[in-house]
Amino acid sequence: MLPILLMLLSGVIEYGFMLNFYLDIIDAARETARFSANDDPIRDDATGNPMDPNPAFYDRAQDLAKQSLLSASDGRIEWPEFAPEPVDCSDIHGDVVLSAFSVLGDTVDKRFPVGSGDAGVSMCGNYTSKMTIADVNSTLSGSFIPNSGFVLIEIFYEYDMILGLPWLKPFVPDPVILYAYSIMPNTTVEPTPTP
Repeated sequence: MLPILLMLLSGVIEYGFMLNFYLDIIDAARETARFSANDDPIRDDATGNPMDPNPAFYDRAQDLAKQSLLSASDGRIEWPEFAPEPVDCSDIHGDVVLSAFSVLGDTVDKRFPVGSGDAGVSMCGNYTSKMTIADVNSTLSGSFIPNSGFVLIEIFYEYDMILGLPWLKPFVPDPVILYAYSIMPNTTVEPTPTP
């Protein structure tokens, strides 16, 4: 019985490590969403007309997500804090995906950046958004929220098992893809009312 108990105990310990990383990712997604709620994903061009996207918005949000992951995890999640342009993702085990939504009533009017479909803006191009427009519409279904806007932050992290025990690998993939998201209101992407 002792070997079986040791196997179970080691699985619980590995799960505890993974849960700790997952909580750090959730915190980073929430902090980034709170920050992005006060920022504008659309910029004005030289003539004052709105242009999509605003690269500075996505860069700031992605940098904040990386900083938050680094500080929340006490340095366990080591993504480069500020990466040169273009972003070098060779040392990044995951991705940060950002989207913004303009909502009329209980349906999405536009997803920003326009033309990204359901992909969102990916920092590294490793992942696309898991939240489709249909998913957002079903979440909003039945709740009339007139002329509102939202920002969606999604963080993917490839968790490599710390213990790396061979008896866990047949049951658990290595790496485990951890996923967290957060949605916050953003007034700058509210649809403009038509007269």
